[in-house]
Amino acid sequence: MTWKVLRKINSLLPEGDLPSPSWAPGRLLKQRERTPMAVGVPRRTQSLCPDCNREAVERVLKGEMDLADFRDNPGVVEAQILEEGGRILMRKACERHGPFEDALSNHPDFFRKMERLAFGRDFGCADDCGVHGHGPNRITSGRGTFLVVDLTNRCNMMCSPCFMDANAASYVHELTMEDIKVIFSNARSFKPQREINILFSGGEPTISPIFLDAIRHAKSVGFDRLHAATNGIRFAESRDLALQAREAGLHGVYLQIDGVSEEKNKHRGLRNYMPVRRQALENIAAAGMRTTLQVTVLNGVNNDGLGDIARFAIQNIDKIHGVVFQPIMFAGRDEYVSPDERYARRYPLTQLAFDLHEQTSMDWQPMRDWFPLSDVGIFAHLCDVLNPNAKLGSLFQEAHPNRGIFSALLVDTYHREAVPIPAFFDLEQFMRDIVEITDSGRLAAATKALVSLSLLRNFNQQKAPRGFGPRDLRRVLEDCFYRVTGSSDPRWSQKASEPEGRWRVMIFNGMWFQDAFNYDFAGICNSTTPVAIRQGEISFCAYYGGGWRKVVEHQSQTATLAEWHRTHGRHEIYANGKNVDLGQPVSGAEAKLVQIAREPLAVPTGD
Repeated sequence: MTWKVLRKINSLLPEGDLPSPSWAPGRLLKQRERTPMAVGVPRRTQSLCPDCNREAVERVLKGEMDLADFRDNPGVVEAQILEEGGRILMRKACERHGPFEDALSNHPDFFRKMERLAFGRDFGCADDCGVHGHGPNRITSGRGTFLVVDLTNRCNMMCSPCFMDANAASYVHELTMEDIKVIFSNARSFKPQREINILFSGGEPTISPIFLDAIRHAKSVGFDRLHAATNGIRFAESRDLALQAREAGLHGVYLQIDGVSEEKNKHRGLRNYMPVRRQALENIAAAGMRTTLQVTVLNGVNNDGLGDIARFAIQNIDKIHGVVFQPIMFAGRDEYVSPDERYARRYPLTQLAFDLHEQTSMDWQPMRDWFPLSDVGIFAHLCDVLNPNAKLGSLFQEAHPNRGIFSALLVDTYHREAVPIPAFFDLEQFMRDIVEITDSGRLAAATKALVSLSLLRNFNQQKAPRGFGPRDLRRVLEDCFYRVTGSSDPRWSQKASEPEGRWRVMIFNGMWFQDAFNYDFAGICNSTTPVAIRQGEISFCAYYGGGWRKVVEHQSQTATLAEWHRTHGRHEIYANGKNVDLGQPVSGAEAKLVQIAREPLAVPTGD
């Protein structure tokens, strides 16, 4: 009743103006002022001809085409997105190479729901001509959520799949400290200036000779959310490396894992895959960092083991922050995949929600419990409204709804059990309420009061887990804001790496990076994951799926592979069933996975 009364009063009052933070190119945007994302079925868009794109890249490498020509025409063709036979398809045809078809979804209703719920775009980029100038692949809006910094194209494994095709090039491409300084200078050179996660990647970033120095430099110039995307071998081999990385400023680790058994990871070529992962988790946690599991999903290979990964993450919530599922992108080592193999191994993003529903027993409902990743931007916008004097903007997700989805689980850390938050809290309505509240442009106190009332009105106590009440809900929400708010909050790092209390939120993300076969330029202009190179920032999909990586690495290669080996020696490569020597086995390596109970949630008592 209080909510209804105050909402009515709020609607009768004239709207206020939103603030103009120093980091933004203008006033914060209200919902009606945001540019909507390009969605809808059917619709027409622009894509790439895989063969034209590949030929253009090869011509640049041979010196037959200059970079400007490739930038302006990397093989663009018209494409159509349509529904047919219970699937959402992309169809396109090249005058020279004929037709191409790929599946975007086998669940049209879910696909449309993600598009319907998508939050609009962020600010357009301003004063960024020297950073984002990549022709039709140019990023035109947004802050990005992750800035990927590829330190090296070398790796200590020889995996398939590998979107970089690490260890297969005839040259070595490694960033120098001078490159690092330019990259982080570029990252602060335009508006909106943003809080962003830095993801040091590769290849394998931990074998780069400047790995620790690059972390230190990023920290010294004001970047606090520093992560490494790794196969975990060096962290498993050396707890000292994890401690040194933490001391240098590393905040967290993205650990590659495709299943919780050797069978589900045998395509990675490492014989003792799971002992390495468990030891890496232990050493990373001992250094005061938490891990996000990064899973490449291949149809017919590991898609039937995703529920096991969810259970593994919940069991290890003291060490694991969340899970990112990434359907395979046919780039790098898989660029020349045959049509038959591509059809067989393709894993549409929307299938993730349905597989996790079938493979777990916690009533994880696809149509109720999943949302487009861009909706995280609603909470970032709330932080920006409440903190107009912040030096940097919050982490504003702008992933296209066809490419990014998420689901939030509430985990009982005492019993290692989980439940989807929408089972007892109307998250969809809560997000609509926040948009309405922030658009009204009230003072911070009124905004907070209205958000608190919305929190209570969308909470169903009878469906909540036993012992979980309104105070727990409020604390959990407040504790979650570290995921998007600025790191200027002195409690940010502690909340992120040392969460307290019985109840915690674990986020499961699905991120589908585009390759040349399902490329959609509508999802490129607002890239949420740009790759930082000396020449600026470019969409992850354009860099790996659109051919830019080969061009950039070829033009700025450090040395031929033979020259590198003569001056630096050969590093160890763990492939073809080779073991990593871990010394003593990690304690608890044989721990059994928890079961997520199917029984209905108990009605809470007064305890």
